[in-house]
Amino acid sequence: MSEDRYIRQTLLDQIGDQGQQKLLTAHIVIVGCGGLGSIAAPYLAGAGVGKLTLIDGDLPDISNLHRQVFFDESSMNLAKSKSLADHIQKLNSTIEIVVVDQMISKKNIEEYTQGATLVLECTDNIQTKYLVNDFCHIHKLPLVYGAIHKYEGYISFFENESENSIHLRDIFAVPNEDIPTCSEVGVMGTLAGLIGLMQANEAIKYITGAGATMSNQLLTYNILNNDQMKLKLKKSYKSNVAAIYQVSSYQSKSNCDITEVTIQDLLANRSNYELISILEDYEHQDIDDEVEQLPLSTIHPEELVDDLEGPTVFYCTTGKRSAVLVRMMKAIDSDIEIYSLKGGLKATSNG
Repeated sequence: MSEDRYIRQTLLDQIGDQGQQKLLTAHIVIVGCGGLGSIAAPYLAGAGVGKLTLIDGDLPDISNLHRQVFFDESSMNLAKSKSLADHIQKLNSTIEIVVVDQMISKKNIEEYTQGATLVLECTDNIQTKYLVNDFCHIHKLPLVYGAIHKYEGYISFFENESENSIHLRDIFAVPNEDIPTCSEVGVMGTLAGLIGLMQANEAIKYITGAGATMSNQLLTYNILNNDQMKLKLKKSYKSNVAAIYQVSSYQSKSNCDITEVTIQDLLANRSNYELISILEDYEHQDIDDEVEQLPLSTIHPEELVDDLEGPTVFYCTTGKRSAVLVRMMKAIDSDIEIYSLKGGLKATSNG
């Protein structure tokens, strides 16, 4: 261990050489490398966590950069997990970094959490939060929970020592899919930074034994007025989590409201669709020579609903922005025949 690299931590009486050694032998899995994960990961790397597994198959988007400040305009075509890993490796070349360039799922979660000391759940997908929560609870994996919504952040620590341990379902028993994501209602960029740092801090405290974690508590923080509230949690969820896990797909029901087409279906029936890119000028790429470009920043959904003349497919980089646009336009006119290109431009390179 380099004495100089971690000297500012080992001087702390609640960490010292012993706590630093615990960090060096720890393995933290970060699910989601966006607003929370991209902030937490570099600080954990800087603290000397020996192994970090970064899980995220999504690409950065220009609308992410106000809160995901470790990405830049030149990394739009590189997966968040890979881009973040490159940054971390330059920060601390002595630690091991595992890059998982795909989304966490019920099929792969066991593989990618093997040997983990703890997990940070850093996504903005409600079903993913419950997937990670349920899996960690069943397998007795400590979990740092973080969430942000507009101006408010939430953080808790679930020890998962036994079946009676408090977890996410003791706060919210079932996923509330009516809660919109950051891409739908916006979020204060600095809030993501604060909550991501708090998640990293919870992990460091747990591993080193310094201070007290947010175990059995939920901290809420309002960034507009700095109001904080610490709620004491009680065990309330009585159902068997393992049984729930067996029968749950952890797929978002809201996706059923979005009509999508794959790149294969689009190309096989190209003459049936108008194809519109909603990418901004700097990021736009044509799929073919008949594409129309309407940057999302210029679109007024109410007007566009009236302007479309036939079946239309919208695309962006990953399919997220186009899905939000389709949902908004369907809310205006449920009969309109519009689709989001599944996977966006990324799907065209994979297909």
